[in-house]
Amino acid sequence: MMDYIFTNGYVLNTSKETFEDNSVLIHNGTIAFIGSEQDCRMAASQAYEIIDLKGRLLLPGLVDSHTHFVEYAKSELLVNLRDCYSLDEIRAYLINYRANLSWNPAWILGDCWDRNRLSDPMKLNRQFLDEIFPDKPVALISKDYHSKLCNTLALKLAGINANTPDPSGGRIERNEQGIPTGVLTETAVELLDAFIEPLPENTQVKAIQSCVNKMYKQGLVGFHSMEGKLSRDLLLKASSLGSRFCLCWHFPVSELDYVATEGRKSFEGDDYYQTGGMKIFGDGSLGSRTAAMDAHYPDDPANVGILRYSDAELYQLMLSAADKGFSSTIHAIGNRSVRQVIDTVRKINLAYPDSNFMHRIEHVQSICAEDIPRLKATGLFVSVQPLHLAYDVPMIEAYWNQIQDQVYSFKTMLNTGIPLGFGSDAPIESINPFLGIYSAVERRHALNPDASVFRPEQALTPIQAIIGYTLGAAQSSRMEHKRGSIEQGKLADLIVIDDYRRQPSTFWLTAQSHLTMVSGEIVHSVI
Repeated sequence: MMDYIFTNGYVLNTSKETFEDNSVLIHNGTIAFIGSEQDCRMAASQAYEIIDLKGRLLLPGLVDSHTHFVEYAKSELLVNLRDCYSLDEIRAYLINYRANLSWNPAWILGDCWDRNRLSDPMKLNRQFLDEIFPDKPVALISKDYHSKLCNTLALKLAGINANTPDPSGGRIERNEQGIPTGVLTETAVELLDAFIEPLPENTQVKAIQSCVNKMYKQGLVGFHSMEGKLSRDLLLKASSLGSRFCLCWHFPVSELDYVATEGRKSFEGDDYYQTGGMKIFGDGSLGSRTAAMDAHYPDDPANVGILRYSDAELYQLMLSAADKGFSSTIHAIGNRSVRQVIDTVRKINLAYPDSNFMHRIEHVQSICAEDIPRLKATGLFVSVQPLHLAYDVPMIEAYWNQIQDQVYSFKTMLNTGIPLGFGSDAPIESINPFLGIYSAVERRHALNPDASVFRPEQALTPIQAIIGYTLGAAQSSRMEHKRGSIEQGKLADLIVIDDYRRQPSTFWLTAQSHLTMVSGEIVHSVI
């Protein structure tokens, strides 16, 4: 393996939260020495290549702490309504998609519809899809991934009709006559999932490889993925075929027993693949108005969101994972769900007082002020997604206006001593971490530089945001001893970007990595 010396630039020192004029020697895939260029040359034990940074910044490689990576990869092939803001735009997109299909899928699949954008949201229903796809089943996941929109044929194949009861923790949306509209929320989507035919394996692997190559340009060297075993196996196959990335896999509740038979424990593994925690959904989402809240949603006095489990059920789920050596990774968006997770983890900590578990709480989009020190006391690791903030502002004003002081409290959590790991929740939002950095720093709706700042007192510095994707992300899988900062002996996961300190904050909206290195191997370079 080639040795390298990075020189003539500025190196991030995460512990001091500053940049230093240093050179860095890479030997055998690790950071071997940090100092002057002359000292690095003297420390080299074999031939090396000089990489002239030309005044740029050298950062640790970025890691996304929360993705659904296979779903993200597939979204590049399937229906993607991310840029559709009206029924007419959705109709035009779907008609064009059907006209240009180069293959004959059994199902029409895709994502990113959002009724919150529409002037007539209830018109986005099964009849709308039937007009365009009368002869193929359709199942489209909402932007927040907590609902599915289906056509009549899909509902028929799954046996969902007016007599089908709502499952526990879910809802079949119905019209005034009690007939399903085609929208399934939370656990109700599982009524359909067993009938959907997946894409061919080789198609999915190629899509993964393509997306890994793209992520290198965005400074990413790895990611956490919240998906089932089949997706995990696809990611490992892509890795075996030459795609280099670090993966931490968080598995669903339904696969606990299977994962236990593999003989693994949470956050064990090697430099490229770790098993994470058991992923539990505590509640729903803001977009679907299923996030579990203390108070009702203003447009629906009967709706306080959905807690997926009772207190006793959540405790038993976490206990069953802990008994097998696994931490839990728990989705909680609403303030009521966040509090339930805090209370449950306190009980788990009492049941395992000498354990080394690292439980994670995902999202924490709303949290009462009095719960923040309680959150710290549990030892929960907090995984947040800054890009959700950028696109949630209108919904916050519509549904959470009375509790804005509880929403996206990044700075308060950091100041309380709670470590944060940053992620995207791709494909729900863009996987591009530079956009996440911009959102954490600027907190503007839709990343618009002219939009007002949402809760400016919660804005982070650029280095704090970078640390969320580096050291924070490493801590989120207990890999801070191996990656996340530029220190001697750590893996050479590195990226090179322009010096943002000399540019306006809009720099991050178009930022790219000039060079990306994974364990000493250059996987992308335009230097």
